[in-house]
Amino acid sequence: MSGIVALLAAQTAALTIAVDDARFAPIDPANPSRAQIAVLSGDPATGPSDMLMRFPRGEGVLHVHSSDYRLVVIEGTMTHAQAGAEAAVKPLGPGSFWFQPGGQPHVDACLSDRCVMFISWSGKRDARRVDPLSEHRQE
Repeated sequence: MSGIVALLAAQTAALTIAVDDARFAPIDPANPSRAQIAVLSGDPATGPSDMLMRFPRGEGVLHVHSSDYRLVVIEGTMTHAQAGAEAAVKPLGPGSFWFQPGGQPHVDACLSDRCVMFISWSGKRDARRVDPLSEHRQE
């Protein structure tokens, strides 16, 4: 566990982090221009945790997470849709919120040049692609 993550995981007192002090790191080090996270509290590997996430314009893929999460859009315009309901989505700007139960396939997109969001995870942060033809079969 990195030093800042260990410090935050053991946090029991008040905590303040300026957005300029948030340390973003790529989720996939082999693709640093895609999604990045800055852990604010907790340990995403075991959960629960709070984080900032940012990524550039683009469509996501159908996926699931093991844990529930709550998300607030801070910057940019996004869409969020449950599997099969993609046609009914509307753009979600700053201040928009969603709750996503773990185990439910969904897809997200960033419609602006960059999207930044705050995410609070109830457990570990993970993601697994889902075959769109079978909501329960994972790749």
